[in-house]
Amino acid sequence: WTNQSLTLYHGTLDIYMQSILSGVDVNRGRTYTDFGRGFYTTTVERQARTWALQLSQQKRATHPAVIRFDVERDALAQLDCLCFVRGSFDFDEFWSFVFHCRMKGGNHARATNQGWYDVVIGPVTASWRQRLTIYDIDQVSFHTHRAANLLNKSPRKKV
Repeated sequence: WTNQSLTLYHGTLDIYMQSILSGVDVNRGRTYTDFGRGFYTTTVERQARTWALQLSQQKRATHPAVIRFDVERDALAQLDCLCFVRGSFDFDEFWSFVFHCRMKGGNHARATNQGWYDVVIGPVTASWRQRLTIYDIDQVSFHTHRAANLLNKSPRKKV
């Protein structure tokens, strides 16, 4: 253990690659997602590739692409983070948060930071209405300008 950088992957399309490499904008994310509007990454490269392929199949005229970010853990630790370790059916705290983000589409309902956590980390839902997650897959989402600045200062490249 050397407190090495955390490697994160983002699945996207080739047509968006240059824009993302130039700078992440959390406001461009979709609203009604597991953890709310933001920029989503994963520590699992194969998952990022799957997301990119799914996007490519939806658009039909573009190619999948994956971007790698190497984020300093000490810098990440300076942000307001919400972390969920479990996504089991009966873990109501996780599911109430997902339902809030998926149904209301607003911020995270915090009293500070304009209602947002900077970063949310947790399982990926397979079916949020049925409380199912995908085994051994995570998501790390960035929701504020502070969080985007961390990504924009981090080394990043096409994988």
